[in-house]
Amino acid sequence: MASWQDYLKLLVSLTHTLEELTKVEGEKNDAASRGDLAGVEACMKREQVLSLSLRGYDQKRDAMLAALDLRGTTLNQLESRCPEELQLEVKGVAEELRRQYALFQAASQVARDTLEVNLRAIERMQAVQAGDAAQAAEDRKIHQTDFRA
Repeated sequence: MASWQDYLKLLVSLTHTLEELTKVEGEKNDAASRGDLAGVEACMKREQVLSLSLRGYDQKRDAMLAALDLRGTTLNQLESRCPEELQLEVKGVAEELRRQYALFQAASQVARDTLEVNLRAIERMQAVQAGDAAQAAEDRKIHQTDFRA
């Protein structure tokens, strides 16, 4: 049977995972800004691993909420539903989790925006290169001399 302390430990672990994801997002943003494709790919692999651990936390959280008879309880409602002696601890853990989630969302948006900007720049460069190749082929046709004997 899950206890409130177990549930709080799970929320703290979740907070640490979000903190790690936030760092990865920052590294991915830096790599994208440098045009370091290998760095972006490495960050994306780390993101996938961390995302899998988030799914695991979600499953554990659902089970613990059910065991504590808290199904459907949001993080904001948690403090009012916990034992009185844990209210301060629950409040602190919940606030830190919300804060870390907000930081992750902001870092994720910045990285996404940077990737989109760089992707557009690459697409423009490819279009120019394709246009240059087409123009060069057209120039060769125009300047070709037909020698027939």
